[in-house]
Amino acid sequence: MKPNIYLIILLIAVIFITSCAPKPVGEVPAAETEQIKEQEQPQAAEEPKPAENLVAQEPAQEATEQQPANSAVPCNLAPLQRQFSNTPYYTGPLFDAHIHLPGLPEIKKLSCTFDKEKVKGAIGFYWSSQQSQSLEKTLTEAESIKTDSSGKIRLFLMPKPYSLKTLEDIEATQKGLFTGYGEMAFYSRGNPSQSYYPQSPDEQQFLDLYVLAGKNNFVVMIHPDQGQESAIENVLQKNPNVKFYFHGEEIESAIMGLMDKYTNVYYSIDATLSRLPRSGDALHVSRTEEEYVSRVKQNFNAMLNGAVNDWKTKIEKHPDRFTWGTDRGGESWHYGEEVSRLFEELSRAFIGQLDPAVQEKFAYKNAEKLLQQR
Repeated sequence: MKPNIYLIILLIAVIFITSCAPKPVGEVPAAETEQIKEQEQPQAAEEPKPAENLVAQEPAQEATEQQPANSAVPCNLAPLQRQFSNTPYYTGPLFDAHIHLPGLPEIKKLSCTFDKEKVKGAIGFYWSSQQSQSLEKTLTEAESIKTDSSGKIRLFLMPKPYSLKTLEDIEATQKGLFTGYGEMAFYSRGNPSQSYYPQSPDEQQFLDLYVLAGKNNFVVMIHPDQGQESAIENVLQKNPNVKFYFHGEEIESAIMGLMDKYTNVYYSIDATLSRLPRSGDALHVSRTEEEYVSRVKQNFNAMLNGAVNDWKTKIEKHPDRFTWGTDRGGESWHYGEEVSRLFEELSRAFIGQLDPAVQEKFAYKNAEKLLQQR
């Protein structure tokens, strides 16, 4: 019996030793391999995040949740790609000293356009197209325009709908909202709601308005009709303390003589920069954005050369009293991206042809000076 006992003991010992031996890597079961890998993973991902990372991420998440589905596309500030190689070329700031403002919902888009064009400010002519709109609502809209443009748009009130007493009350209760009166149109182009035609700029009701403008340190912007040069001189003689700001082809031939005689005369060169040969300016003879773009592209060099011939000598003779502007307004497509881009390129090419000492004055400094209070 003893030999059998010894045999059993020997067998048990062999089995025990074999089970304790290390297993080759290739023989480790898959489940055990995955468990080992999980145990060997670094624990850094489970550590608390730094406090500044948490603060930075939480507002972003909140903004995403609150952002409306139809939120505006961010302003694209890609630099202008020139289509014409005319040199020299002005690349500095601009000040649009003559623009008719679009509807209130479009102001933010217009501000984006200004940023793209490096337009540091603007004179915006404001009036309500709704004749039945209350004065309170009109003033609220004007305040919104000023706020939404971050103060970049300096508002001129078109005074036609209001009595002198109402204008006095507006300035008394809305200090700083408006900077001037205008555009005061004395010509007729089919829109009597905006024009004083056929009245003359020196009639008593307007002389009273200019006196009020002088009290308020307001600029007065006038677009005269043909044959009103003597009336304009009468206005200038009676109001030497008021800055008068003109534009329009009707007074164009007389503007140098007026500047020679009166130091309070300023003039905006705007849409006339895109004047077509033997025709009007492209902005106002075109009916669509596509038509405008086609006209400018086909006549770019002729427009540029014509503007230089018409205005370079005049600007350089009175370098402190001519301003740049666009005269956009009246049609929604006037604010179109392609319209703005082409007019900007034409304007910068024109400014580049001026005496370097004059370029910044015409581009923006004269407009800023015009708006300074006496």
